[in-house]
Amino acid sequence: RGFTVTAVDESAEMTDRVLGARTVCSPIEELELGERFDVVLLASFLVHAGDAEVRRGLLRTCLRHLAPGGVVLIQREGEDYHSDVPRERVDPAGFTVRIASDEPLGDGVHRVRCEYTFPDAEWTQTFVSRPMTRQQFEDALAEAGLQVDRYLTEDRVWVRAVAAPGASPS
Repeated sequence: RGFTVTAVDESAEMTDRVLGARTVCSPIEELELGERFDVVLLASFLVHAGDAEVRRGLLRTCLRHLAPGGVVLIQREGEDYHSDVPRERVDPAGFTVRIASDEPLGDGVHRVRCEYTFPDAEWTQTFVSRPMTRQQFEDALAEAGLQVDRYLTEDRVWVRAVAAPGASPS
């Protein structure tokens, strides 16, 4: 579609699978490309990293790589994601995602078990997540020098954020 894309992941196995984009193998929270972008995308609920320092690093990286007037698109967990369990949805692409369990571990962190069912395969993922209320999310953005420009979806899962006035992309 004419976009120049840079994909970043700390896993070489993941970056090896990327087609049609420049790839960088690096932890996102440590990324220093020396470049600025009109759009920075932080998807896959990464903003809910179980380690608050990792989350802070992710958001600082977003600001550091944001061009003047640019936007950060963030995918966050829905507000009922940790209370409405188990639940499942069928993706428009034809596979099923099921959140099988959500277990509080302490200090605001949860262990989540997710199951994916495709026509030809099944995959399970267990990860840790730090749920955030809308206010906690907005406070986390502010701490990193970002602010919500607007929520893009009715469920507030997709967010358009911008640099806060006076924010420095250090």
